[in-house]
Amino acid sequence: MPERPHVVFLNRVYPPTPGATGALLAELAPALVERGWRVTVLTGPEDGEPRSETRADGVRVERVRALPFDHQHVWQRALTYALLFPAFAARALRLPSPDVLVTKTDPPMLKVLGPILARLTGAQTLHWAQDLYPEVAAGVGVLSGDGIVTGALRRLSTAALRGHDHVVSVGRCMRKRLVAERGLPADSVSVVPNWPPSVVEPVPRNENPFRAEHDLDGRFVVMYSGNMGLAHPFDTVLNAAAHLRDASPEVLFLFVGDGPRKPELERQADRRGISNVRFLPFQPRERLAQSLSAADLHLVTMRPELEGLVVPSKLYGALGAGRPALFLGPDGSEAARVVRDHDCGTVLPEAAGTALADAIRRWHESPDRWADGAEQAHAAIAGARADAVEQFDTLLRRVLDANT
Repeated sequence: MPERPHVVFLNRVYPPTPGATGALLAELAPALVERGWRVTVLTGPEDGEPRSETRADGVRVERVRALPFDHQHVWQRALTYALLFPAFAARALRLPSPDVLVTKTDPPMLKVLGPILARLTGAQTLHWAQDLYPEVAAGVGVLSGDGIVTGALRRLSTAALRGHDHVVSVGRCMRKRLVAERGLPADSVSVVPNWPPSVVEPVPRNENPFRAEHDLDGRFVVMYSGNMGLAHPFDTVLNAAAHLRDASPEVLFLFVGDGPRKPELERQADRRGISNVRFLPFQPRERLAQSLSAADLHLVTMRPELEGLVVPSKLYGALGAGRPALFLGPDGSEAARVVRDHDCGTVLPEAAGTALADAIRRWHESPDRWADGAEQAHAAIAGARADAVEQFDTLLRRVLDANT
């Protein structure tokens, strides 16, 4: 019997370490094991977790030593990222020889390791692009858009992308940029959309213990669930909350999660007396269905300049919970196309607090108008994970076969 092909994924986070990229990988990896792959995940440290283990689902997890990750301080986060590269490389070279290496985008520029490790191990390589660097860093103001550092990182990033045997993007808008701006051959870039966590299913509003536990009954809950990072126009959201505080006091803005901007948002809401804003921490996986279903309307946001550079994964969680989404972001984004394709929400390209408040008020006043669209969206998105597993299995085998 021939030996099963070996695929190694590189990503900074993997459960129980929280993070959207790790959560997706934790659903794909066991499914690939079931399809005949040997799967190893090379990831960052986590307190209380062994450095090396084979889990019950058959996935081998290898954790490298690294500095603790700090959401609040950019310099410490950058140092943690930088030190992960040699740690990943050294550990990867000690693993059983992989047939395919898959780099993700956490930390940024991780793709650079793909072609290097391929030369040293003889593996084929695939890059799973959740976002595009350094453009994202320039888009949020961390790097200068036309600076020397940005230019050098872009050239390095492009060379690394071209050094992979295949690239997977999470949106059509991202694929367009990879082909048009990075010069990748069209047949070397595929689109595999993200999907909702498999544990997420709609929980009826009147049967949801999360709503009762957090005193949400009688409130119209506008939920932002996920990372509160630099890519999101939160000032607009707080302005909308301020507009609705007195005009529609039953509307509650509920932020669920963490991230570098969370302390600032808490301070702003407190300073401005925006009492219809509340914050909760990240919810454990086993409570995701309840927490996401507790919303009446999900808020998905993205800065306009990031079109084609990121695709908010929180949209898929909202649709998995059978709830509508209000997308505040660029019209050409994958998120906007999904909302329109499934008629499951509203797209609001203009980032103005009054416009956002008016859109939320319309949803609040006519909650039944989204029911059919949200149900259709949930039905359409329900098979997204199975489709993604099928696509990844096909692409990995195609990359592997190309070298035989």
